[in-house]
Amino acid sequence: MAVALVAGTDAALASRRTVTPAQALAVATAISIRHADVPKLKQTSNPMTAQETAQSAHLTACIGGVPNSEALADTQSPNFVSSSGTSVTLSSGTEILPSAALVAKDFAAVTGPHGLPCLLAQLRGELVGTPPKGETVTGHASRLAPVVSGAVGAFADRFTVVVTVTRKTTTLILPLYVDVIGFDYGQAEVSLTVEAVGSKPSTSLERRLAVLLLARAHTAIG
Repeated sequence: MAVALVAGTDAALASRRTVTPAQALAVATAISIRHADVPKLKQTSNPMTAQETAQSAHLTACIGGVPNSEALADTQSPNFVSSSGTSVTLSSGTEILPSAALVAKDFAAVTGPHGLPCLLAQLRGELVGTPPKGETVTGHASRLAPVVSGAVGAFADRFTVVVTVTRKTTTLILPLYVDVIGFDYGQAEVSLTVEAVGSKPSTSLERRLAVLLLARAHTAIG
């Protein structure tokens, strides 16, 4: 995912080790969010399903990114879900590509003209599908200031999906927020997704986890 060059020189990139196909899965896994990072949240299974793989391929084609078949590894962490208070679900994902040049190409596609509308369309479908009679769904996407620095590219996007339910004289408005935060580091594209119902996600939590993911990428790749 996405781009806004905030740091990095040719010399710094050259100092990072090359991640081989045999190493890619271990490197991607080492970068992920873990339960110890958010111990107050409940860990739930989050395997990469065939449906998610197909949706990811469709999204990549929509934005004009690097085909998923090019990836050496593509992993996602478990989901971490709030058990009380505001409903929050978060997870991270890491994709390892054969070169930093391909990572830069993919980031450019995500932050290009098709990035936000393609992502919004996918998220809207995943979150609410086809609304039944009496419900309307609206969506909005915006770019936020990156919450992490020290990567070659960094971005933060917010997607807001509002479900309005009308029952006779009663109208219920339910906002759903999805923040997608990411950066690239060498051959790795790393993302953090935070979903919240009713209120916006915590910026301080997102910043803390993004900084942690970047530190792990630095350790895993050099």
